[in-house]
Amino acid sequence: MKGYVKNKTAVWRHAMKRTIGPGHEVALDDLFVQYGEKHGLEEGKSFVDWLRSVKLRDTSIWEISFTDEAVPVEVPQVVEEVKKIVKSKPKRNQALAQDVSSSNMVVPFVKKEIKPEDIINMTVRESREDLKKITDLDLLKYAYNSARQLAGKDTLCNALRKRIRELEITRR
Repeated sequence: MKGYVKNKTAVWRHAMKRTIGPGHEVALDDLFVQYGEKHGLEEGKSFVDWLRSVKLRDTSIWEISFTDEAVPVEVPQVVEEVKKIVKSKPKRNQALAQDVSSSNMVVPFVKKEIKPEDIINMTVRESREDLKKITDLDLLKYAYNSARQLAGKDTLCNALRKRIRELEITRR
């Protein structure tokens, strides 16, 4: 198999019974020997899909690169279509760029208003991704106090508590 799993973060990560440094890659062949045979998986796309869905779900941390050798690629047709698209788009983009630069328009930053109920109703996967983006400490505290009283929200409460601690530490 041609491909690798890469750690995209700036810190060392422990996954798949090994420690992987920032920017380091692990060959898919090594992982297949370790996991594919053990779990009875087929080599190729099915193994890579299994890795993405079971072992390495977080796409902000892991980059899984895989090129399928069995699938023939028809490059000439695609290249001709891309050339047609590229020839037509620059004229329109240049005109837009000139219009924008001449009028000196500035697009304002639009902040998405999020409510405590939105946080409380998040699934665990959503909370893992979205809580990193929320910096309003009062909102997080209010959502934590509300979620703490509900059944089945233990994991969300743990994530909220962790995020609140992170924000408090950074604001000292």
